[in-house]
Amino acid sequence: MSNYSLTALLSIPQDAGYFFPNRHFEYISGKPLYNLMIDKLEAIPQIGKIIINTDSKGIRNYYDRSGKIKVVNAYQASLDEIELELTSDKVTAALLDHTEGDHFLQLGPIFPFLKHQTIEYVIETYDKYVVNPEGRSYDSAFTIRTLNRRYYDSDTDFIREDRPNTFVEDGILHVFNRTGFRSAGKRKVGQKPFPCGVDEIENLAIDSEENYRIAVFIDENRYRFPRVFGR
Repeated sequence: MSNYSLTALLSIPQDAGYFFPNRHFEYISGKPLYNLMIDKLEAIPQIGKIIINTDSKGIRNYYDRSGKIKVVNAYQASLDEIELELTSDKVTAALLDHTEGDHFLQLGPIFPFLKHQTIEYVIETYDKYVVNPEGRSYDSAFTIRTLNRRYYDSDTDFIREDRPNTFVEDGILHVFNRTGFRSAGKRKVGQKPFPCGVDEIENLAIDSEENYRIAVFIDENRYRFPRVFGR
């Protein structure tokens, strides 16, 4: 790995939209979801600092004495913005004004089954293809979900019949730098990003009551999913 440190960014509003406003504070694996996700970041040695954007007094009080974590209230999104997922790059721009450094990892904090290995894989990819001068050919790295589907228009006529792979930005992880963010018009997904596919289970987002209940069931029955979690 190159000799640099990443700053992790995440946003955890007290009220997260209309449909499941308390999602960050629901318990899974014996911890509030926000705590579970921050623990994942603290376990990554390449991450030197964690910046949390939140209006939650509980989160601020919990992490007040942590030397690695800084809690700020840099951007408060409206509920409409949260539901329509319009806030991500706006939050990023606000957080970059509250921190120094050049290299950043932004985490979507509602994916409880994101693996430690996946975080390290995306960081290693960023280091190899963005930072390292010998392999530099991209300006950022981000996770994607792969869909293999036939597509129809509103008249049910085929748009594509050959089941092409379509890649969807899943919002789990972005690794980028300050220069690339500015050059791309204040967007984390740069002008030439490296897409990193992740396992389907990692895309399970706690964005509804139903998904939360599914996640709790999976977590409590991990032994039933040896291919995903091991034995």
